[in-house]
Amino acid sequence: MRILFLASELAPLAQTGGLGEAVAGLAAALARLGHDVFCALPGYRDLLRHPECPALAPAEAVELRGVGKVLRGRWLAGRLPTGVELRALELSGLYDGPGLYAGDASDARRFIALGRAGAQLASHLNSDVLVAHDWHAALAPCVLRAQQADAATRARNTAPTTVQVVHNGAYSGRFGADQFAHTALPSEFFGPNGVEFYGGLCLLKAGLLFSDRIVAVSPTYARELCTSEFGGGLDGVYRARADRLVGIRNGIDTQSYAPETDAALAARFSVTDTAGRARCRTALLDELELANPPAGRLIASVGRLASQKGWDVLADALDGLVAGGAALALLGEGDPQIAASLEDAAVRHPGRVRLVRGWDPALSRRIYAGADALLVPSRFEPCGLVQLLAQRYGCLPVANRVGGLVDTIVDGETGLLFAPLEPDALIGAAERAAGLLAGPGAAELRDQLMKQDVSWTDPARRWISLLEEAARVAPSARA
Repeated sequence: MRILFLASELAPLAQTGGLGEAVAGLAAALARLGHDVFCALPGYRDLLRHPECPALAPAEAVELRGVGKVLRGRWLAGRLPTGVELRALELSGLYDGPGLYAGDASDARRFIALGRAGAQLASHLNSDVLVAHDWHAALAPCVLRAQQADAATRARNTAPTTVQVVHNGAYSGRFGADQFAHTALPSEFFGPNGVEFYGGLCLLKAGLLFSDRIVAVSPTYARELCTSEFGGGLDGVYRARADRLVGIRNGIDTQSYAPETDAALAARFSVTDTAGRARCRTALLDELELANPPAGRLIASVGRLASQKGWDVLADALDGLVAGGAALALLGEGDPQIAASLEDAAVRHPGRVRLVRGWDPALSRRIYAGADALLVPSRFEPCGLVQLLAQRYGCLPVANRVGGLVDTIVDGETGLLFAPLEPDALIGAAERAAGLLAGPGAAELRDQLMKQDVSWTDPARRWISLLEEAARVAPSARA
């Protein structure tokens, strides 16, 4: 198949979190299965200057008409080491600023343009499938559907299958109604059965309504999106299209994340030779200047300091965790109030709590390799990567019973699940983890963790089955 991914992030060239990892990992896995995969994203200034960016050459021209002006640009083409073809969009200076997102209304124009240019690119490349990742790319399926409304276009039967991926439905690309003009869509698309949402424009809704299939990044999250608690106001849309909605979990790059070869670690280890893991534990304690806790009580947490990730609950539980004998290695950046509460705990408990602010990929790997358990107290989690990384490195994930955490952790075998998300429940789960990790079955538990298949192999096969099934349906029957 000829598959076009349209996204705002692609690791390692342009990334702020797990989205870039997921897009890159899935694209590479599909390419390994023998498919022609293209990844198209904005030509951010930082991407074009990234040391791992391949050589790029001018390729397809772009022309977007509307709002009294014409935006002209081009796609730049290159090839990634994974065999995936890269396309980077240069367009009227839209992506020349620092960072990936402006965080204001200008993002509407930037990602509306990405969706429109992506729809054009799908036609240029004769793509069998266009896969739109999150709200940033969600206009593309809508643009293609609008084009199919034209009888002449429909007669050619050339429209690619479209798939909308929901990595995090809490972010839906909502902007003022004035931004609709930039889409160049017919006026009838701005209404309850179109891209209008409470009087404004919602880009994710465009992808949800007009794509041929919708994929959430885990089966449990696919079901959660249909509820008012997790649907972000779009639960009615998810329910209306439930027959097109499926969940396929993410994976990780098990060649890159490999304790057998990871140069960031103090010692290498494997499921058949775990001696190096004890050395990694000692090295982590030394690096973070933490006292050596009893077996099972070196606890970590890694990620974005945000209420979504439950770090505020973890902060409230720190005193109780320390009272139970734990030492905590924390790595992340985000909400200043959450960071301040964690730093206050580190002051109260010198040698028992350490927060490293910022993002350090090498340190994160050393934490996975050295910690006994990893706390994942997310309020909602579409899929999650940290629990998969922890399993890969033999670290027991202890997670709230929600979303993709339910789909990737077998309670008592490849991690622990707890509920409700409250400090006492979190402390109780940590106690349970310590009991398992200090007990006679600890070695067997580590084996189960590290033998868990967290790769992209199975998800990629499920993706291909979905895409092949969807592509067999004639465009006229997809609505």
